[in-house]
Amino acid sequence: MKSFLRNKGFVYKIYSHIKNIVISKRGFTLIESLIALLAQCLIMMLMPFFIMTFSQLKHTLFDDRTYDLEMMIKDISDHLNRTDIKDVLILKKGIEIQNKQSKITYYLQNQKIIKTVNHRGNITLCNEVMNVVFTKVSNKYILMHIKYRERNGFHEKEILF
Repeated sequence: MKSFLRNKGFVYKIYSHIKNIVISKRGFTLIESLIALLAQCLIMMLMPFFIMTFSQLKHTLFDDRTYDLEMMIKDISDHLNRTDIKDVLILKKGIEIQNKQSKITYYLQNQKIIKTVNHRGNITLCNEVMNVVFTKVSNKYILMHIKYRERNGFHEKEILF
């Protein structure tokens, strides 16, 4: 302690500076604490509402099959509308498109619509398909009637290519 007293000015200036910093700091006031508590209570009260809302939207957002069907339809229509098509054969549960380079086949097997190129490969385009029927409407158009299962029920769609 005596060593600090010898150098009075330096020690006391640091001490008083620290003292001023500590005294000038303040904690939260009562109003700020109540506002924070109100915000927490509102969030906790709205939580069941958000859970109910998102559980209802889950069926339309995550269980929707339209994206799979649209991608399958786009793939088939891209191959049907190419300029280098030689022949289009309608099979019992499928369709075969022959162009200059390859032969592309779409058919139903084990409740799946499968695409093969030159009788090689096995690309699943759509699952849980009960029935698919291709019919030639005119020289230009082909109608696809598809019946598939979604959640608990069956849906039927007709697509014109």
